[in-house]
Amino acid sequence: MTRYVPHCTDGQLALVSETSDDRVEIGAVDDVIAAIGDATHSIEYDQKQRTQPWLDTDDGRLDIDVRETVTTLPHTGETVDELREYDMGTERYGLPLRTVMFANEVLDILDAQGSDASDASE
Repeated sequence: MTRYVPHCTDGQLALVSETSDDRVEIGAVDDVIAAIGDATHSIEYDQKQRTQPWLDTDDGRLDIDVRETVTTLPHTGETVDELREYDMGTERYGLPLRTVMFANEVLDILDAQGSDASDASE
């Protein structure tokens, strides 16, 4: 499976294949943050999840730095292929559609880590 790693130059984000020259432009990091809604995203953990030794939080909430996440989190080739289906034309809020779809993907990944994910499996 091909992994794509984020590559950021002058505030512009792309996902680049680790095994080839393939790259997909995502857009400005600031636009990704705007599409997510904030530079910080909170993940809520339920009581059971809070017992995990790796989770060090007093209130069951973990704040994630969105800029750091979008510039370091690798993605699968499948995710990148899905993003290719969207062009860089702007949507109704003035952001490139591919940028918005990437932001949605990141939110889905982050939100799958919290209590919503465990609720769905019970």
